[in-house]
Amino acid sequence: MDPSAPWSGPALWVGAAVLGVVLLILLISQVVVPAFEDEEEPTHNRTWLEFKWTSEPFSPDAVQGLSERLAEHDIDRVYVEAAAWLSDGSLLYGHYAQQFAQALRQAYPEVEILLWLRMTAEQIANADQRDLVVELARTSVREWEFDGVQLNGFGVVSQSESYVTLLRALGDALGEDVLLSVTVPPDRIPADPDVPASPAGAPELTWDVGYKQQVGLLNVNEVVIMAHASGLKDAAEYERWVAYQVESYVQAFAGLDRPPDLIVALPTYDAAPEHDPAVEDVRAAARGTHEGIKRAGEGAKLVKGTGLYEYKTTDSLEWQLYAEHWLGKKK
Repeated sequence: MDPSAPWSGPALWVGAAVLGVVLLILLISQVVVPAFEDEEEPTHNRTWLEFKWTSEPFSPDAVQGLSERLAEHDIDRVYVEAAAWLSDGSLLYGHYAQQFAQALRQAYPEVEILLWLRMTAEQIANADQRDLVVELARTSVREWEFDGVQLNGFGVVSQSESYVTLLRALGDALGEDVLLSVTVPPDRIPADPDVPASPAGAPELTWDVGYKQQVGLLNVNEVVIMAHASGLKDAAEYERWVAYQVESYVQAFAGLDRPPDLIVALPTYDAAPEHDPAVEDVRAAARGTHEGIKRAGEGAKLVKGTGLYEYKTTDSLEWQLYAEHWLGKKK
């Protein structure tokens, strides 16, 4: 080679080094970074704690065991039932609610504690009972120092005015700095003909897009999709049904200026109407959620995690399946 040529000697090595750096950058941007992005999963998970935790004395060991299980499964927010409805329509408060919250925070400082409000559509339509839960919500935040409230409504139909009225009242009572979470029903009659419809699904229980967005705009911080009670008899169909629910709510909220976070509830409760635990199990629900996130595109970033519904009925096998199929932790 001619030493006087422009690409001889040191110049050749410099050129090769520059080319190598360029190729390395391309490799990182095209292969390594997408691989990391593909592996990134929502990690903010939830569960529901029954009235017993706040209505009866609890042991420090029980709270410590609870905190360790929550942390191990990346559960950093719990919905705690701190009152129960009595037959006369009044509420029985949990006498140990504040003590329980303090004990759980001491054992697990990262946890957020929200009041779990369970209400039927009939209770939501009752103005007196709406007033009772608004007062309970105030008490939970101001006296018990909870971080917020979750409204868990059952049988709420699309365009329900009483539901919107209650959400507005809760928002006014709690203020902007307090977390407000709501559960929402699945689309029991999917718009996609390739997705199985719930056999006993009433059309009015499937919220239209406008009503979903109306609820999402009411200063709601978090929406939990109750992706269960499908009535389906096949696990593969249920997976497809769950994936559709994720995609449906992402599409409804993605265009909002301040969309709420999305959580997908995975059922672990015992057999009930329209719920067969052999079909609607943690494995199928987790797989369906993963698939829904993939299908949702850029809007999938709204999905922050899943919730085990409920803590008291989640057995050791379900915890294992959850760790494996949602968290990706194999034992």
